[in-house]
Amino acid sequence: MLRYDYVIIGSGIAGLYAGLKAQQHGTVLVITKGPLEECNTRYAQGGIAAPIAPDDSPAAHMEDTLKAGAGLCDVEAVRILTQEAADCIEDLLRIGVPFDTAEGEVHLTLEGGHSMPRVLHAGGDATGKHIELTLSATVRASRVAILENCLATGLLVADGVVTGVRIMDVRTGSTEEVWGKHVVLATGGAGRLYSNTTNPEGATGDGVVLAYQAGADVVDMEFYQFHPTALHMPGAPPFLISEAMRGEGGILRNIHGVRFMPNYTPQAELAPRDVVARAIVQEMQRTGSDRVLLDMTRLSSKRLRTRFPTISMYCASYGLDITREPIPVSPAAHYMIGGVWTSVWGESSLPRLFACGEVACTGAHGANRLASNSLLEGIVFARRVIERTAQSSAPPAEGPAIPVTRTTLPQRKGAGEGAVPSLQAVQQLMWRYGGMIRDGEDLQKASTQLALWEERSPAPTDRPSYELRNLIVVGRLLVEAALVRQESRGAHYRTDYPEPSPQWERRIIIRKEG
Repeated sequence: MLRYDYVIIGSGIAGLYAGLKAQQHGTVLVITKGPLEECNTRYAQGGIAAPIAPDDSPAAHMEDTLKAGAGLCDVEAVRILTQEAADCIEDLLRIGVPFDTAEGEVHLTLEGGHSMPRVLHAGGDATGKHIELTLSATVRASRVAILENCLATGLLVADGVVTGVRIMDVRTGSTEEVWGKHVVLATGGAGRLYSNTTNPEGATGDGVVLAYQAGADVVDMEFYQFHPTALHMPGAPPFLISEAMRGEGGILRNIHGVRFMPNYTPQAELAPRDVVARAIVQEMQRTGSDRVLLDMTRLSSKRLRTRFPTISMYCASYGLDITREPIPVSPAAHYMIGGVWTSVWGESSLPRLFACGEVACTGAHGANRLASNSLLEGIVFARRVIERTAQSSAPPAEGPAIPVTRTTLPQRKGAGEGAVPSLQAVQQLMWRYGGMIRDGEDLQKASTQLALWEERSPAPTDRPSYELRNLIVVGRLLVEAALVRQESRGAHYRTDYPEPSPQWERRIIIRKEG
């Protein structure tokens, strides 16, 4: 059996940054189910938020984050996120992340929900790629051990304490157990749960399922953020069209060319993501179209190609010149706001199991994440995880500061299609019944079908079957939490409960029965 002081599962910004910090305190292994550089972080375009401008402050960044979070943010988590942001950015600069500059200073841009420009970017619209490649190169040159193409299939638990992880080589099918004094989940999100997503193929909710099956609490699973603008063209897969495009002056128009966002909110194109995404859906329904148009033609062609080279080239590859014509867009699943419950030190409810990044839920995002706070959360709380493990006498993790409702997944029997599902069937079910706009009847249909699929699916044996199983379980967690929350708030919207309710200013925690 392999033995390490730190076993980190996942190789995005949170996993790699945690690995670099952990090597100062012991032996470290990073496990990833694909190549080290393949992860959600790599596809993040817009940037990373931090209050580093002279006229900005952690308090202002905190206020914007709390406002976007729609009353469900953990205030202490937000305070930590915004106060520790500048130090973490300095560390990324020291490591060598090539953030874009203007006149010798790091350039900051404006995005929706922010009261001022505070978003750093790299390569124009390739921020995640530059962060990921810089961190992965640094990790490869360090003392951190790396296991690529190895899927974590289960956590090892003894007397309620997490002691390691079972892994499978996805190329050969061989299995192994790895012992870890500290196990850190940094596996990212679950965007592949939906038929339309900005996420890569590996975003299948693995870490949430590992933790849930081991008995850890998961929380806020009903809140899944849909990015308002993903490319919507025949023959083109959904492709993220960055929030920063609207921050730089992009205008949303309906299929008839009429600007519509001021009809829905005074913040217009710069409203928080949940507001913009729902407005787009309502406008598409009103006009009978499956898309709207993002008009960037007010910007010069030089500015567009310099600031957004990735988007410009990608659209051009499908015959679209964004300097001359608007970009057809529609919402797509983008970010898992809920996840493994953690303290502000990244501690889960199970001893020696930690989580950071998108797989974790500190409560910093509340019911709706503020743009470009995700990469920031990854580094801030990855650092705190390692700081906590280095403390010789850390007290037990404290529970959520906000009131909670606890539930379990019900055992459902009854009608539903019994055949083992395809990935596409799961994605279409979730898009139709558990997507941006929900109601109790649809959620109940999804709950029944997912439970039947989980019951009748054979034991997974390879990466595709494990990922499908994981998506079914994550889907069940999301749908159950959405059924319990009888209101609309942030990224969770139910037509049968269309308004927020003061009695639901609480978080929903799900734990496996037994």
